[in-house]
Amino acid sequence: MTCACAQTSAHADAPLAQALFHRVDVKKYPMGQAARALGIAPGDAAYLLAGLRKEIAKDFATVMLTGHPCAQRTDEVGSADV
Repeated sequence: MTCACAQTSAHADAPLAQALFHRVDVKKYPMGQAARALGIAPGDAAYLLAGLRKEIAKDFATVMLTGHPCAQRTDEVGSADV
């Protein structure tokens, strides 16, 4: 659930934020180590991760309250059905 919502981010830096999320929240790497591995400053990493976590929290709340998947995933499913 969480990882699926993380992959729907529409921001330009989403691939970097997703890679950071995977290293820190899934693989449990320390923030500094994950930031260095991705070639970014720890402060920038914290900013990216906070933004992605906020999006995930919004998507999770939407799913829990409405029973519908993340908004972008709904669009993808809808366009595939046409």
